[in-house]
Amino acid sequence: MRTGPARARYHPVIGRLLVTDWAPDSVEGDKVLFLFDGGTLTNGQLDAIHLAPDELLGYRFHDIAQIHDLTISRLARRLVHAHTAHLVGGSHYLEHGTRLEEADGP
Repeated sequence: MRTGPARARYHPVIGRLLVTDWAPDSVEGDKVLFLFDGGTLTNGQLDAIHLAPDELLGYRFHDIAQIHDLTISRLARRLVHAHTAHLVGGSHYLEHGTRLEEADGP
């Protein structure tokens, strides 16, 4: 994220791993995607957000219940699992955004 005229970058404290998602793809190539807990922005941090109009028109926060209507299925599933992992204090292993129950282990 860029802020202010100097475009200083915000550097959040990165918390624990929420999701590891293996996404094999013969066309795009295999990927492993990681989602970490990035914390919660304070009011001051939100107020300091200034978007470069030639790069972004805006940003919004949405309830996780709306995510399937806002993005592609694979990403929506990944975000829902990350949200759940955040709430329960866990970490989830996914393949193509889908949790593999047998991968949970003890």
